Amino acid sequence: MTSLVTWIAVDSRGPASVYIASDSRISWPSGTPGAPQWNHARKTYSATRVPHIMGYVGDVLFPALALPTVMAQLDGDLQEESTENAQERALGLVQAAWKDVPAGVRLDSKIAHCTRVGSGVNGVEFGVQVLHLPAGSNRWMATPLEVPTVSSKIEFLGSGRNELEKNYLRWAQPDGAGRDRTSRAVFSAFCDAVDSGKDTFTGGAPQLVGLYRKGPARAFGVHWNGKSYLHGTDISDAPVEATEYRNSRFERVDAAGVILDGAQRHASKPT
Repeated sequence: MTSLVTWIAVDSRGPASVYIASDSRISWPSGTPGAPQWNHARKTYSATRVPHIMGYVGDVLFPALALPTVMAQLDGDLQEESTENAQERALGLVQAAWKDVPAGVRLDSKIAHCTRVGSGVNGVEFGVQVLHLPAGSNRWMATPLEVPTVSSKIEFLGSGRNELEKNYLRWAQPDGAGRDRTSRAVFSAFCDAVDSGKDTFTGGAPQLVGLYRKGPARAFGVHWNGKSYLHGTDISDAPVEATEYRNSRFERVDAAGVILDGAQRHASKPT
């Protein structure tokens, strides 16, 4: 299992970006107490030419094998379309990728999928859905999710869901100015939940992908416990300088974790 969150960032001009964050731990067999674990598994994916991002929970083997191909197929379709059409295409590609998987090894799987139609401030629409394959089933089911009109989490998934909820409520607690409706609150809460170690199937560095108002999907580096990671892999000895990095408080940093000039400083952990 795992911990995964998808959320929306909204500014004074409307929806600005959408993200998926996940931990990096996998277990063999999946979700088995006491099973061997590895903390560097890729669980998030971003297209390179089009606005599509995905992340998975549940089964590890087939999502890890199939989603890179699904993303490559999405990258080959550059036409403008509605969010509904984009979501249907993603569902169809995922369904096709799993069509020959033997029934006996079809384990419970969920995929968070985010897309965007339009570009710039005006006319941009983000779409978010969860695709679900029940254990033993041969059909994926799609559940479109409502996208909030304020910065907020959209959905928590995985074995660490309860811990994510607890930490999010701590960060988004009422204060003198109302609730903390910010992107940084969601990601900070997520990082605190991962760092707590309270879910035994959640661990490793957070990994992060997202969509802005324009341009293709993005994969972000994450500076975590003194090191730089990309998709859960420690890249401290060979950082990707062209990558945009965030720390556990969602502050913009360089590959060494130093806050960039002009980057907004974010709030400390709530007590």
